[in-house]
Amino acid sequence: MALPLEYRGVSLKSSMGLDLAAYQLDNVAAGADEGPGRSLPWYSVDLSTVLERLAGKEGRWLQTLEPRIQFVHVPFEDQDDLPAFDTIDPDINIVQLFRRNRFVGLDRLGDTDQLSLGVTTRLLRARDGSQFLTATLGETLYFSSRDVQLDGKPPSDDNSSDYIAELGMNFNEVWNVDLGYQWDSDES
Repeated sequence: MALPLEYRGVSLKSSMGLDLAAYQLDNVAAGADEGPGRSLPWYSVDLSTVLERLAGKEGRWLQTLEPRIQFVHVPFEDQDDLPAFDTIDPDINIVQLFRRNRFVGLDRLGDTDQLSLGVTTRLLRARDGSQFLTATLGETLYFSSRDVQLDGKPPSDDNSSDYIAELGMNFNEVWNVDLGYQWDSDES
């Protein structure tokens, strides 16, 4: 369930839900549950806006500034008895910063209390709205350890994610360049 609110270019989206997963397993070890499952509530609040201005000679460019803040809460529930058929823990990137679940797949729902921060700027051609340049910078701050893991990994108690930066340039309809950078402030 989501409740989006928009006012003068500011968007506030609050969402909550109940994540359910149930399995019916064959050939399980003696004493193991043939029908494990989970039910976890979650909620998130996502605040964003798009600021824009004309730039350059005679307003040739439209420049945007797009800050975004998202808070996500998912409580801990031990999911070690659930199979992990198709779930992965992907590398962090700009898209991953703003996902409610840090895992991709249906077999795990990652516990978290996190605040994701990001800002994007774009340079658009005013004559046709085509994008020439985009730059994004973001990071996630964690307020608690993340105990749900895959493959017996230890819980993660980092206070923040790596910094993520992306730069994209579209020279024309055929040629573009995309660059990404990830920096771990703990490891430099």
